[in-house]
Amino acid sequence: MLERITGGWPVEIVITDTLPGPASIVWELITDWEHQDDWMLEASDFAVLSDQREGIGVEAEATIKIGGLTTRDRVRVSKWEPNHVLAIEHLGWVKGTGEFSLTPLTEWATSVEWRESLRPPLGAAGAAGMTLLKPVMRRIFGRDMRVLVSLVRAKSAVPAEH
Repeated sequence: MLERITGGWPVEIVITDTLPGPASIVWELITDWEHQDDWMLEASDFAVLSDQREGIGVEAEATIKIGGLTTRDRVRVSKWEPNHVLAIEHLGWVKGTGEFSLTPLTEWATSVEWRESLRPPLGAAGAAGMTLLKPVMRRIFGRDMRVLVSLVRAKSAVPAEH
């Protein structure tokens, strides 16, 4: 797994990994809105707010706890290419974008890049605070990816030789 954080504002976090299953299983897990807390352990109380559950325009929110701070994060899907790209806009207290890019490697493996570009509130004070939280966020998102790997493995029933 590769983890990278770039400096400046917004805070950019990119996590990549190879997941042991087909892109369709990864897609199913990352778009199962009410169960995202199965792998995003800093999040809870997911709820879909829009009538639609698939495609551009889906809106959802969840409670997020990072570094002792708790907030509701409302998101809207801005790009929807099943089994390839899911992009969202963060519309809550922290603004920005998130994107999952899925690249099938084999029948039993999918490369995933998870990119977050986050803009903190409160101007310079918020930017300083989020800069201090970068290492914590990197560890949290890396842990989330490892949990997602485990869920994909379990759901895919990947043969031992793969």
